[in-house]
Amino acid sequence: MAGNDLAMRFTEDKYATKNEVARELKITSVDTFWANILAYRSSFYHYLAIRTIEKKMFLFCGCPAVNASVNNLEMKLIRVNREYGMLSPQSKATRQLTQSFDRKILNILNQTEQLEVGDDFIDSVLRHEVVSAIPSNMLLVNYMNALNYIKKAYVNPIDDDFLSALYCKLLGTEELTQFYRSNDDRNPENRVLIDRIYTSAPYNLIDGMMTSLFTFISTSTLSSLLKAVVVYFYINYVKPFPKYSEEIAILMAKAVLAHEAFGETVVDLPFEQLMLLSSEEIARIYVEVQKTADVTYFVNYASRHLSQYFEGFLDEIAKSKVNEMRQDFYQVDEKQEEIEVSEEPEEEEKKVETIDLFAASEPVQEQKEPEQPAPVVEEAPQVEQPKKKTVKVTYVQEELAVAYIPVALDEKQAVLLEQDLLERDPELKKGEAKFYARHCTKGKKYTIAQYKKSLRCAYETARTSMDHLAELLYYRKEKVKNKYVYIPVEKE
Repeated sequence: MAGNDLAMRFTEDKYATKNEVARELKITSVDTFWANILAYRSSFYHYLAIRTIEKKMFLFCGCPAVNASVNNLEMKLIRVNREYGMLSPQSKATRQLTQSFDRKILNILNQTEQLEVGDDFIDSVLRHEVVSAIPSNMLLVNYMNALNYIKKAYVNPIDDDFLSALYCKLLGTEELTQFYRSNDDRNPENRVLIDRIYTSAPYNLIDGMMTSLFTFISTSTLSSLLKAVVVYFYINYVKPFPKYSEEIAILMAKAVLAHEAFGETVVDLPFEQLMLLSSEEIARIYVEVQKTADVTYFVNYASRHLSQYFEGFLDEIAKSKVNEMRQDFYQVDEKQEEIEVSEEPEEEEKKVETIDLFAASEPVQEQKEPEQPAPVVEEAPQVEQPKKKTVKVTYVQEELAVAYIPVALDEKQAVLLEQDLLERDPELKKGEAKFYARHCTKGKKYTIAQYKKSLRCAYETARTSMDHLAELLYYRKEKVKNKYVYIPVEKE
């Protein structure tokens, strides 16, 4: 009984390593306790389609506590993505927030790669004014291009073609002369024969390990965020490229999130903050994962930091909303103002003395000039203050012609519906499920152009997909004037 209590304590309360168990129990040998802990955890193991350098299959322990932590984190990301996506892209506040995220990303790269560029150069990158610079500094421009590539191609399958195109963007070249590493790194750790700890995969294993990663991405049933964290870990574990492997790890994690459920908005979020974590602590976590093949240690470590990042994103988005409301308020579209306007006194009309030539003829007597009076000192005349008048300015309040609020799913519900559709109907493609989950309101009419814009695909692809949805009876296809529309069919 005591063994079970310890197993739950060191799994559910804290997912401890063997050394941590020994330290907390204050004993040197914990083999018996550790065996009980592993036995308890084994009932929650999920074996992944990726392997260690020694060919052991990686696993994830989905025990209740870890699952709850990951689910809460994913719900928080769904909220971040929804709140960010609801901001008006035309507003000044939204543009400032997006630029703030981009600036943070560039500053992180500047710090991690030790580029030492100034704020002026980063401002130029944000304004898309940098055409050429020294190769190391061009990384900032190329990284932004890589992010834009993910936004445009997030519906494409994530395979070696996708990765090679992404790496081309990062290097700023149209064609690769070399893809994966062709030699091993020279870290002394890699030459240890007993209890070897690898700092990167041997170059001759990279191709096979990356192929297994693409299989994992396309077949794993793990949640989107969990899958992205594993992808980030694994690419950093393999280090497949001669340089920029960590940047590729972040980019691929973002691509997985965008491709799986979150769309292009998630690409703007500065997950690059993971690159600033303590290198000593990360090295310790990687050693533990290599020894046990249990990625849960890294997932727990990354989740703690991601939770803080997501809270920060929500705070920044909330501030942006306040700024947006303040800007709208000061446009005074729906209020009246009373303005005091200075009114200058009008000049008094000058009196002009006139002579009536047609009056009774009386001799016009010559007027004598009056005698000059004695000089008198007069007080300075008081200047009349300008009068103020109140002008009432009335602004007309705009009213909507629609008296109801349209029905719509929030992003969390849409993601759940999308996943349910894919599990129920194997004929349904991922892009089709993604579109239908967000465009299934009864009575509305959807078009091919909407599909094309929503999934950023070619018109022919959009037309084929909408027709396929109609064939599967998700929509009813009708012709209105000179174009086809698709009306959702009620389904159980």
